[in-house]
Amino acid sequence: MGSRAFVILSGLPASGKSTLARGLARHLALPVIDKDVILESLYDSLGMGDHAWRGRLSRASDEIVYAIAADAGRAVLDNWWHHDSAPGRLRSLGGLLIEVHCDCDAALAAERFLARTRHPGHLDPDLSPEEVAERVAAVRARYPGPLGLGGPLLTVDTGRPVDSRAVAEQVAQVLDAGAAPGSAGP
Repeated sequence: MGSRAFVILSGLPASGKSTLARGLARHLALPVIDKDVILESLYDSLGMGDHAWRGRLSRASDEIVYAIAADAGRAVLDNWWHHDSAPGRLRSLGGLLIEVHCDCDAALAAERFLARTRHPGHLDPDLSPEEVAERVAAVRARYPGPLGLGGPLLTVDTGRPVDSRAVAEQVAQVLDAGAAPGSAGP
């Protein structure tokens, strides 16, 4: 298991990516590289600002995720990936790319988004419940599915509780054998 490999969590904002990423990392004994951890560290060190500032720090965090991943060689990657640019950037990391797509209803993702508490630098309180619902629905409409990395894809229904150990076992089989896992059940 020493070759380059990345487990990439994809899905809507608040679809359960971070929760599943941490469980997978723990069960697979891999580091997790979480864009929000990096972004929130930047807020703490450089300060919080308006939406333009948040956007600049967010793009910088994306670049840091790619740099740390390239150096690590093996990791679980947690981010909301830009479908237009992320596939090529992720492929450039080399090695096996296993996409774990967290699939849940857009209304549920919006509900979860509103219920969570994140670092104030994200500016989440600036959004009304209607704006959150509209944004999540727009993301679903524009990017209805996985990133399409061309490698193994595991789609997980995160609309209900997920057994991260069972998902990790499927991912471990792919890491060990290089076979595509299909789709995860409950």
